[in-house]
Amino acid sequence: MVNTEFQKEKNYLSQVYQQLLQTEQALQKLVQTAKEDGLTSLREMGKDVSLNFDSVLDNLDTFSMLEMKNREIDQMNIRIQSSERTLQQVQQLLKSPYFGKVTLTFSDEETSDAFYFGRYNFTNEAGETLIFDWRSPIAETYYNNMLGDSYYEANQQQIPVTILDRRQLLIEKNHLLQYFDTSVAIQDDILLEALKQDATHHMQDITATIQTEQNKIIRDTQHEIVLVNGVAGSGKTSTIMQRIAYLLYLFRKQMTADNCLILSPNHRFIDYISNVLPSLGERTPLNLTITQFLQQFLTLPLEDETSYFERISKATVDEQTTQLRSSAFLTFLKNTTCQPDDFFEAIHYKKQVLISHEKIKALYQSTPAQATIQDRIQATKKLLLSDWERHLLHQAKSARIQDQLLALSEAQQMQYFGELITDDSEQQLIHYAQTLLRKKYQRVQKQIEQLRWIDTLAMFQSCLQRYTKTKAPLSTTINVDEAVGLVLMTHWFLEKIETPHMHYVFIDEVQDYTPAQLVLLNELFPKARFTMVGDENQAIFNSTSSFKTIANQFVQRQSVITYPLLYSYRSTGAITQLFNQLTTQEITIIPVRPLGKVPQYLPIDTTTDLNPLLTRIAQENQTTTLTLLTKTAQQATQIKEKLTLSAINVTVLPISLAKGLEFDHVVLYDVSSEMYHTPRDRRILYTALSRAMQTITLLYSQQLTNFLQ
Repeated sequence: MVNTEFQKEKNYLSQVYQQLLQTEQALQKLVQTAKEDGLTSLREMGKDVSLNFDSVLDNLDTFSMLEMKNREIDQMNIRIQSSERTLQQVQQLLKSPYFGKVTLTFSDEETSDAFYFGRYNFTNEAGETLIFDWRSPIAETYYNNMLGDSYYEANQQQIPVTILDRRQLLIEKNHLLQYFDTSVAIQDDILLEALKQDATHHMQDITATIQTEQNKIIRDTQHEIVLVNGVAGSGKTSTIMQRIAYLLYLFRKQMTADNCLILSPNHRFIDYISNVLPSLGERTPLNLTITQFLQQFLTLPLEDETSYFERISKATVDEQTTQLRSSAFLTFLKNTTCQPDDFFEAIHYKKQVLISHEKIKALYQSTPAQATIQDRIQATKKLLLSDWERHLLHQAKSARIQDQLLALSEAQQMQYFGELITDDSEQQLIHYAQTLLRKKYQRVQKQIEQLRWIDTLAMFQSCLQRYTKTKAPLSTTINVDEAVGLVLMTHWFLEKIETPHMHYVFIDEVQDYTPAQLVLLNELFPKARFTMVGDENQAIFNSTSSFKTIANQFVQRQSVITYPLLYSYRSTGAITQLFNQLTTQEITIIPVRPLGKVPQYLPIDTTTDLNPLLTRIAQENQTTTLTLLTKTAQQATQIKEKLTLSAINVTVLPISLAKGLEFDHVVLYDVSSEMYHTPRDRRILYTALSRAMQTITLLYSQQLTNFLQ
């Protein structure tokens, strides 16, 4: 019996695909023609515009003609760029035109209408919208996963509708593979089909498989602070990326990717998510690690990422670091009576003192004592710059500088001034002399402007020692925890740090951030909205914060909401059941994938050669690619040195660098009771197990950890 519904969907797909092809051809021709016309216009421009600067009137005519031609070129470039952008979207749609459909009736109509949803909007030449962008308001009726009376919001108004049918479709190019009518997405075969796709070293686009609980997070514009506590594999990172794409679409008139900041856990993760937003037609916002973010505000070298992870991966942390990370220290720092004039330094030029420490201190003490420290510092800077300008003017009038000026060759005059000295009047010579002196002493100007006359490091160390009541020094190379306090002290007392205007800040693996780091971000981006995702079960570093602590750092904001995500889409059912045993909270992780292959346990000892063992594991799992995860960076380095495999590709990573990533076939090294026995070890093991998607093999020496007995 012929499935008439299937045939109807095939017919509609065929019609849409043909119109996509026609549009692609038309756009390709349009872009090519526009570029050719553009080149012709540029050539003709030289003929049309005669450059005539003989008189003021001729100048005006010439400039007017040039301006008109420039506007024509600008408009032409805008048309080309717009056509190229639309062409790229059409070409993406040709790979898979759409993935979802809802059939609706509106309250004032009796007939029903079908709406198809894809990665982008597509309207044909007749003005009919054949595919709606997944971020469009009406698409919410699809993602809400319900039938019956409902509504969606458009232009701040609720549009009541009745959802008659919700259909998911699996399409490759112009081929309809299958479809399902459903109101519950997480058990859909189409979701499982999408999840079967092999993982690469880049994150996959799962726009077609956004679930109800994820959709609420993606489209939340009500809350200023959005916290997502999601179990491993629940799609936290993909939800962030889809949320960014949605917000850039929704607020496209108010903001761009330049108004968003992503803070990623490590540099590997930045590469991992690099293609997601471009695949959705959006530019990736600035994406930094915490070390990269802090280095922007420091003139001193900062510990590198490797050193940072080694430090926060240690089982214990020293008392000074604990205090540096605390909210209590920041409260003390903000209320400190530490006087900056105790830390003023002379300004030098070529080892000679130009402005003495005593002079700077006198200027500071001449400012109003009742003013804030920051206001007094800024007033002192203005006084220093004013004094320096007077000094340069005095020098510019001196006979010695005037003689040096007149002795300059023509080449030197062009180098310093960009022109020859044709007017040797006293006023002009003083002007040229000041320009010459400013260039000669530009480093002095920078020292004044950048507050190099304050030893900020010594000032911060003094504040810290007063708080800790010890004489413990700072690190030889300033570390991240010290940098956070130093930047905050600078921001509060010396000079307000100007950051780019961010509408949204997105933080992944937020449980690894200290209270001090969160306070810093809140201070530097007071008007930004924050979306922060993490998993308390993956709090494997000594820098961790609970979600309650995280929320407390933003209590002064208007609205904070926490969303849980309990469905795990990454791993097979067997692997999910395994790491579900290790959760530290009273939750049950719900697996979505089929059971799959059961985890394998293999005993090893110190003499075991991993090369043949890994080859065997790869053969049994019918793969040529394995990821071997170790508890420590030292273990990873030692294993890499001993691997001599050529037939299979083995990536060796410490768990600290594998966080947030996923791999098809994982081998976990030395899951013994000696290596995994503390509460923190339990979270490390949970994190490691949940990296695996298809198979996991656990190697252990002597006795398997009690966590998995």
